[in-house]
Amino acid sequence: ATLRGGGYDAVFIATHHDEFDQETLAEAGRICPIIAWNSDDEWRWESYSSHHAPWYTFMVTNSPTIYAQHKAEFPNLIHAQWACSGFWDGRNTRKDIDFSFMGQVYGPRGAQIRWLARHAGLQAYGKGTRRYIHPNADHDAPLKRAQRAVQRTILKYALPGIADEVSVLSLEQVNGIWNRSKVSFTPLDSSQNNVRQIKGRVFEMGLSGTLMLAHQAPLLDTYYEPGKEYVPFETLEECAEKARFYIKNEPARAKIAAAYARRTEAEHMWHQRIQRVLEAAGVAGT
Repeated sequence: ATLRGGGYDAVFIATHHDEFDQETLAEAGRICPIIAWNSDDEWRWESYSSHHAPWYTFMVTNSPTIYAQHKAEFPNLIHAQWACSGFWDGRNTRKDIDFSFMGQVYGPRGAQIRWLARHAGLQAYGKGTRRYIHPNADHDAPLKRAQRAVQRTILKYALPGIADEVSVLSLEQVNGIWNRSKVSFTPLDSSQNNVRQIKGRVFEMGLSGTLMLAHQAPLLDTYYEPGKEYVPFETLEECAEKARFYIKNEPARAKIAAAYARRTEAEHMWHQRIQRVLEAAGVAGT
């Protein structure tokens, strides 16, 4: 009912489970193109995406490998990568956090974070880190900050399950941490099947002014040039060594961070991605 008479050029659906049944999507597709936008096709293609692709007018995969392997079988498949919104531009924000991780803790990340915290001073934020940032923290008086610090400590050690849940941050808080970070630890392990994948954070923090210190991952170098627009690593020891180097060498850090931002702004913004998908779907400019 929402689509009828709405005059929509296309509808995007971020897929996860069975958001809509096949009949509903077929009916909607008669009104305007219905475009599925997938994530995690590196390990979800066979179990999920390949079964649902015929349900949609078009299906977007952010995996170039999946696209190359299955485009012939699924002509409605489109490749598009994650992108940066540009809503939180932190290039001129003071960098008062040396080395941070922002995201959910799962799989090997917990051990990685603990090791890097010991050897390179990594500060981790997000679900599972048990670190809570109050929305008003930047405006609190010193006494209130001290009280909140005590509360966080009690929560972390006495009620770890609750601490894991309340450590979830808003998008504004997530981008605020990236914008304040000199170097950002960017693990690219997937949550399943021991594969590496290009994650949204690679592009999302592109205008933050941070230096992206990222796992080597398939085809990442086609989006950003290693050593010039981001810094790759393979082992935790290499990651810690490079983090310490760039924390101490601000001109070198700032040069790579600025190049990372320029490339992001020139090629990897959401308006650019959406435009190309609409062109591929044949509905751009309508």
